[in-house]
Amino acid sequence: MVFYGEARWHDHAEEHGAHGDAHTPHESPWTMTLPLVVLAGLSIVGGALQLPFSHSTKFLEHWLEPVVHEAEADIHATWAYENKWVLLGLAVVIAAAGIAASIAVYAKGKAKPIEPQLLADGWRYDASIAALVGGPGRAAFRGIAAFDAKVVDGAVNGVGAEVRNASGLLRKMQNGLIRSYAAIVGVAVVLVLAWFLVRGVL
Repeated sequence: MVFYGEARWHDHAEEHGAHGDAHTPHESPWTMTLPLVVLAGLSIVGGALQLPFSHSTKFLEHWLEPVVHEAEADIHATWAYENKWVLLGLAVVIAAAGIAASIAVYAKGKAKPIEPQLLADGWRYDASIAALVGGPGRAAFRGIAAFDAKVVDGAVNGVGAEVRNASGLLRKMQNGLIRSYAAIVGVAVVLVLAWFLVRGVL
């Protein structure tokens, strides 16, 4: 963990702790470190036993074979298996080159480390998000807001306005006067008769 900011813990929290320990960054206790060391050592031993030096040391190779025999993949015919010495040498060369470059750059002070500033800037994540949101993102958001206000809201409000106008016209016919209803029925009868006459002529 790398932290370059100001301390955010409070000293008065120590009084409430179960053991009264200082609430500051510290190394892991031996109860956590020892199991990790044991596991790391066993990993090194297990990996060394599987190196392609001798078949007599590969007793771990078929250790899980009774369990995973059906799902075991046949890698003997693959390029990686046939050229494992080449891959091993390449991995060693790359690792050695990385170690040598790190020593030359950092241990001898020939170059200024970039990690502190990069980590202090949070991998420039905030700056990238600000540039994206503040530039094309802001323009896209404004376009979406304008589309929503003019097109979506305009369509909804337009449908509502047309329904309101149509209901206003129909409301004028529903005035409760018998003569108005009789006039409407008379007009409807005339229209129906006209429709039948037109059909008969055609």
